[in-house]
Amino acid sequence: MILLASDSDPLKLHGPSAPVLLNNERGFSLGAKVRLECRSRTTGAKTCSFDGVTDRSGTYNILVADEHEHETCEAVLVSSPVKGCAETLEGRERARVFLTNNNGIASTKRFANSLGFQRDIALAGCAQLLKMYPQYENEVQV
Repeated sequence: MILLASDSDPLKLHGPSAPVLLNNERGFSLGAKVRLECRSRTTGAKTCSFDGVTDRSGTYNILVADEHEHETCEAVLVSSPVKGCAETLEGRERARVFLTNNNGIASTKRFANSLGFQRDIALAGCAQLLKMYPQYENEVQV
């Protein structure tokens, strides 16, 4: 058995014009549905899926049976329980995970990168936050 867990950054909500992680109230998504999907590397056919739900801290754990060494597996966002925050954030809608014990990792716990939804309406101050965190190395901070 392998345990898939969200990474140390729980599933978080994002503002539409400010893709920075929020940690204020309602910043974590309780009850968001997450699915682990595995596909054959040769045919691309779906081989299995396992569902999970985030807790109040925005994290999730999905217990996975069997070996998936010859499959491509991804944690995928399914739905958000938060009205006005149901659209997935581009680039944060899925995260690849390696679910095999035949890879030199002693632990049976695997972590997926952060996933996220974005709000329909930007939070106040979001534009100012964006200026503090440039998206690209060559951006000049103002």
